[in-house]
Amino acid sequence: MDSTNINTKEEGGLDIRDVANYILGKIWIVLLAMVCAAVVAVIFTSTVTPTYKSRSTLFITNTQDSISSSQTVSDWTIGRQLATTSPELVTEVFCDKVAAKLNEDLTFVSKYGEISGRTLLSYISVDSDSETCMVTFTVTTTNPEYSKILVDEVTSYFGTYINDFMKSDSIRTMQAKLGEVNNNPSNIHTVRNASLAAIIGGIVAAAILVIIFMFDDKIKTADDIDRYLKISVLGVIPEIDVEQ
Repeated sequence: MDSTNINTKEEGGLDIRDVANYILGKIWIVLLAMVCAAVVAVIFTSTVTPTYKSRSTLFITNTQDSISSSQTVSDWTIGRQLATTSPELVTEVFCDKVAAKLNEDLTFVSKYGEISGRTLLSYISVDSDSETCMVTFTVTTTNPEYSKILVDEVTSYFGTYINDFMKSDSIRTMQAKLGEVNNNPSNIHTVRNASLAAIIGGIVAAAILVIIFMFDDKIKTADDIDRYLKISVLGVIPEIDVEQ
């Protein structure tokens, strides 16, 4: 009977209960796939070089003259516009100037070595809020202290640079938030990666089992004959183990 092959799944239709029972009967395969996927994810994550982020926020505004401390609606509008366009000013030219200042510091060079503007640019990301005058600089490196030093230097020099670039002395900047030494890697998420890998592994294993079930058109039991062929079974010959 096991060798009888007919297209029973297509003729009788696919019963979701049969699929569920089939998967439950082989749930150990799904669990094993989940464990294996999680282990692979943990091993892969352990090989990733950790990186550390440090963020600093700069407040940008404009004054009608370099002496006045009062602010007008126009000043705030200009400040928001400057904040919005600030990411475009963080170019290799800007980074070359920051790198030159850093390389003049013998203590910095002796500890971290000289840095080029192109390298510094690859570490920096800039975000601005069009509704405020705030610009956030983020530096990502493989050393948390190094990230803080770079982001503070970038932020502190940006005020001078934007005035030089705009050929103005009325733009004022204030460092609203200093960079911090963050010892938690920004790219290492072992638990999250393992959980996602386990879920994906379980889904893939279940999908494969469903495909196997759909293409398995063998008649295996008397119930299969009654369900798919609509034929009553007259009798069943039991399998008996005879001890020699």
